[in-house]
Amino acid sequence: MRRRDFLTVCGGVALIGACGSPAAPRKPTTPGQLLYADTKTGISVIDTGTGRTLTNATIAGPKWTNLYTLDGTSLITLDGTTGKEKTRTPTPTAQTARTVSNSGRRILLADPAPTDPYHSPGRTETRFVIADPTGSSPAKTYTLEGNYEPDAFSQDDSYLFVVDYLPPTKPDGYRVRMLNLADGKVSPILTRTKQIVPEGAEEVMRGDGRLGVPSPLGDRLYTLYTHQPDHLHTRDLVAGRSTGVHAFVHVLSLTELWAYCLDLPEPFGNGPADAHTLAVTPSALYVFDTTSGQALRAETPDLTTITTQSIPKSTGPAFATATLDTLHLTSGGNLYSIDPDTLRATRIGSVPADARGLTTGSPGTLWLGVPEGAVHLDANTGEELARVAVPGLVSLRHAQPAV
Repeated sequence: MRRRDFLTVCGGVALIGACGSPAAPRKPTTPGQLLYADTKTGISVIDTGTGRTLTNATIAGPKWTNLYTLDGTSLITLDGTTGKEKTRTPTPTAQTARTVSNSGRRILLADPAPTDPYHSPGRTETRFVIADPTGSSPAKTYTLEGNYEPDAFSQDDSYLFVVDYLPPTKPDGYRVRMLNLADGKVSPILTRTKQIVPEGAEEVMRGDGRLGVPSPLGDRLYTLYTHQPDHLHTRDLVAGRSTGVHAFVHVLSLTELWAYCLDLPEPFGNGPADAHTLAVTPSALYVFDTTSGQALRAETPDLTTITTQSIPKSTGPAFATATLDTLHLTSGGNLYSIDPDTLRATRIGSVPADARGLTTGSPGTLWLGVPEGAVHLDANTGEELARVAVPGLVSLRHAQPAV
């Protein structure tokens, strides 16, 4: 069982462990920051200066400018910095908002994601609603034969990439396909050479999707997969190969409609899924496996120049975040600074609890998600600057200056 810190209030600001212990005083948190966190009730936005929760929503738009939620048959757009309602657009009945396009002009409404998409009962039919939060164009309903889950919109909003679970009623694998929003047809995505996948060579994936991270330009989605039992990529099937890998990064081009799997060498994929994490900068993709103590750097956009390096081993969930000149990694109660070119790791301190997310804050600082809260850290020394309560926190997602 994970330890839960005691919550209290000091001077009008909700802090964790802030009042009662002279041996462990807490400084007031830095004002002027907004924290965005997945919680048990949705996405919460917390003002660190006051400890107030500004709003709760279902899903965030690009760059956290807007947040969205459903109220009966209306899609509500909330200001991402104030929580105030901006627009309310009638839509067909749907349970929740699932995916937002990079333009912010398309939102997919559907049933909630299943806790476990594998095994029965599955489903033989899937209903999606594509809505325009501005109300400029009417919502459109798609009824698809099969068991689908949304992944991402193409950059031009013409396609929706979907995960197709197979067989539909008792899935044990899945493939990535694309839904043409103009005619409602589902088809295979292209290969990296922009060729149509040959019949019988469309890959079926298995395993754990650890997390997906968009590129800084929003033109790609990088998703880390582990525990692939002898998985074969499309290129393997086309070439007639019969051996697979245990982990890879699925690279999805949202502009050119192709997919590519970047294989990760052993021992990536052998350890726990939550000990793997990734980060993306304008020049490279980084993958970390803290159980085996391995780091990998793949230069973008080609992903052909690859470097690996040993890093300290640790246990527990791993999270990483990137600035222009430094990578930060936390796992097993430790905080590391990673050189983005050499991948050499320098321990800069310990963290106070099991990590539940890591993101950059104001210049020279980090925010670390912990059970029921977030901790403000000096990025150079690891010194704890303050804490703020985030009730029900599942994962800390983002931090930015308040208006």
